[in-house]
Amino acid sequence: MDDDPLRDHELSPLDAAIGLSYHGRDGDDVVLRLDPTHAALGYEDPPMLHGGTLATLVDTAGWYAVMAAAPATWVAVDLRSDFLRMADLSPLRVTARCLRAGRTLAVCDVTVAPWDDPSRTTSVGRIQFIRTGD
Repeated sequence: MDDDPLRDHELSPLDAAIGLSYHGRDGDDVVLRLDPTHAALGYEDPPMLHGGTLATLVDTAGWYAVMAAAPATWVAVDLRSDFLRMADLSPLRVTARCLRAGRTLAVCDVTVAPWDDPSRTTSVGRIQFIRTGD
């Protein structure tokens, strides 16, 4: 993982504010980790993540996946996120895979689950990108 160019990508202010970081690659997948901050909350009592936080995970992880598959200038044009269960403040594993990266369009799938129990999916998403350059 030391020669992974994605590791050097600077986080957006939003990603940093919610506690999201790039973890590395696992075969064709990219893995990010969310250590939720107060900014990621939707509810405080009981503490649960905001749906916008979960959608942000799909957006960011999808971008990392498409960049791993086909480095270029990609912009999200469509995002779908399905929330399967409430997400508390436990660390989350965000796994993304680029299903297709063509000349102009790319599609990635994202799965969000507790870091220590990847089989207990919290949410899933699909994001489509358009290539704008390179």
